[in-house]
Amino acid sequence: MLTMARYRDVILLALAGLLILALVGSVYGRAVPHHRRRGGERGVGRLQNVTLTNATLSAMAQTGGGGELSLDGCQIDHFGPALFALLQRTDCLTLRGGHIPSVSFHSHTLDTLVIDATGLRTFDVAGGPAGAPYEKLRILHITRTRLERLPARLSLLVGLKRLDLSQNQLTHIELDVLGAMRRLRDLDLSVNQIARLDASPELQLAGLRNLWVSYNRLRSFGAFPGAFPALDTVRLIGNRWHCGWVDRARADIMRHGITAFGADYDCPGERQGGLCCYDDVPGEVVEIEQSTTAGGAGADDLTLRASNRSTIEVRYGDVELFL
Repeated sequence: MLTMARYRDVILLALAGLLILALVGSVYGRAVPHHRRRGGERGVGRLQNVTLTNATLSAMAQTGGGGELSLDGCQIDHFGPALFALLQRTDCLTLRGGHIPSVSFHSHTLDTLVIDATGLRTFDVAGGPAGAPYEKLRILHITRTRLERLPARLSLLVGLKRLDLSQNQLTHIELDVLGAMRRLRDLDLSVNQIARLDASPELQLAGLRNLWVSYNRLRSFGAFPGAFPALDTVRLIGNRWHCGWVDRARADIMRHGITAFGADYDCPGERQGGLCCYDDVPGEVVEIEQSTTAGGAGADDLTLRASNRSTIEVRYGDVELFL
């Protein structure tokens, strides 16, 4: 009898242990949701390879397009306010591939908009009757498109924290269009054809921390770094910088404690502090100095050892500091 009683007790203890483990696993599973549930309780909707109409998008938004909606390989000549109005329950919208050459943004509910490789040529922001700014949109990615210019009404996207315009065909940027974006922290303009980045002397993007302008056609950048007082990191490689501008930028980077990522190699011209630079266009030094003066730099920045091309380079992995 004693042996049977002990055996029964062991079985009961084992069952109790299994029950406790099951309860703990259930609680842990609720506390740490599955990593694929990116859209939250409303889920993720996907629509592929269809011609977009009000009917197809409305049905998707009602049945499967909850927190996150991805339209892959879809086609429509113009994705405008009428279609955005159907997505009141959508937080994140992705337009990828297919043929969507024109987009007119109009949504006070979207948090994230991604436009990738859609053949986009024209992007605009609907002004509305009162021209009310859009405070909800935090992230805008427009990448791998044929976009050549930015609309003036981009300034209405005052809630943006990240703006990625890389891998397009932009040639000229008026940075003042970003002046109302007080929350903007990350700006990526890399891999375009930008030859000019213009800004008024009073422009201040006070919240910007990370700025990438690599792989463009820039010769100088008069607004750098004065228009970005909180800048932490910058990418400048892959341009055609004038050596006079590189002299000034190198000193400013050290003075403001900015980290410059990346380095140019195999330069056909000179190489200063990790950047290729060229003195092959007469008269550009004067233009650079004038833009520097307009940006409020001191007179000592205009004569930064123009004949002294020696540098000390400190490298750590992918980082090369200007010294």
